[in-house]
Amino acid sequence: MSGLDGTTHLEIGWNFLERQAAVAVLRVDGKGRVLSANSYARELTGLPLVSGSLEELLIVSSERVELRHWLTPSDEPRVMNVRTFDGLTQTLYVTTAQLGSELLLFGQADPREQQRLRREFLELNQELTVLGRELALANAELVRLNGLKNTFLGMASHDLRKPVGLILNRAEQLLEDATLNLSADACRTVRGIIASASSMARLIDDFLDVTMIEADRLSLDLQVVLQDELVAGALALVQGAAARRGTELRTMLDQGCARLRADGPKLEQVLVNLLSNAIEHSPEGASVEVASRSQADGIRFWVEDRGAGVDPERQRRLFDAFSGSGAGKPGGERSIGLGLAIVRKIVQAHGGSCFVESQQGGGSRFGFLLPPGCRASSA
Repeated sequence: MSGLDGTTHLEIGWNFLERQAAVAVLRVDGKGRVLSANSYARELTGLPLVSGSLEELLIVSSERVELRHWLTPSDEPRVMNVRTFDGLTQTLYVTTAQLGSELLLFGQADPREQQRLRREFLELNQELTVLGRELALANAELVRLNGLKNTFLGMASHDLRKPVGLILNRAEQLLEDATLNLSADACRTVRGIIASASSMARLIDDFLDVTMIEADRLSLDLQVVLQDELVAGALALVQGAAARRGTELRTMLDQGCARLRADGPKLEQVLVNLLSNAIEHSPEGASVEVASRSQADGIRFWVEDRGAGVDPERQRRLFDAFSGSGAGKPGGERSIGLGLAIVRKIVQAHGGSCFVESQQGGGSRFGFLLPPGCRASSA
């Protein structure tokens, strides 16, 4: 029988299988060489298939089924794993029919499996949508709470700064007033008050700096800065703390870093924080060194102490705010980790990065690397 245009029913059926059917149809010879493949099979695999080996081009078998298994006629569908164009595996249920000296392979995906996968995909998509909405709400709440935290820290720090400053000033006046003729025990007590008040004043300043940084109010005023003046200014600010602990301050500066393009006051603050930490974490009478080196990838500054060192686990968290993971002080006090967090923020604003090199019992190097763009040309 034939159609109105003269085509036979067989031709009509084959044209349907070739162009429209969602069934993979392959015609192979007795050795497994692909003689023809319909559009669905080519689109599914993304391969031309024709003239290729059925085993090499199509079959992905976890059970290593031999090629002759698929070249044996069977009316019962058999599971075949097919390599698809996107690298994923598609499971087809394949029947093999003899066609003279050739074979026809018909492969169809299980519609029930596809429906199940589609349903699971939709359910997962709905879950992800709900989780995304909940995450957005949680992030908004975190932003709000972080703003409240910054407001509280700023207000508390401003209120604490004045009384702590008064305590520090009065204690220093007591120690310097020769007319009082204080005993040795009284002098030690006053020095303890000064040390505690100084530590508290520095902590308050750190709180204010953190609130400013987290509120995105950190801006840089880039100018040409002389390295020697920068380091001298930082050393002058920590000289009192160094004198109280009998710490010797040393420098080893590379004059290849003599001129920098940076925010001088903020870099000075970075060095002051690093020097103050080094003085606090070193034994009394030890030395602390600030050094620099010009190298291909930028300008490297560091401060080296003679403290107890920092174990590798804590080193990974040293520059996180409120981590409490700083190196232990000689007196056993615990740092809340603000100073190094401020250091990192300022250095990152310059395009640089921070580092720590330390070993237990061998002291530590805390420093930062400024990018080559921070080099200023010679006058």
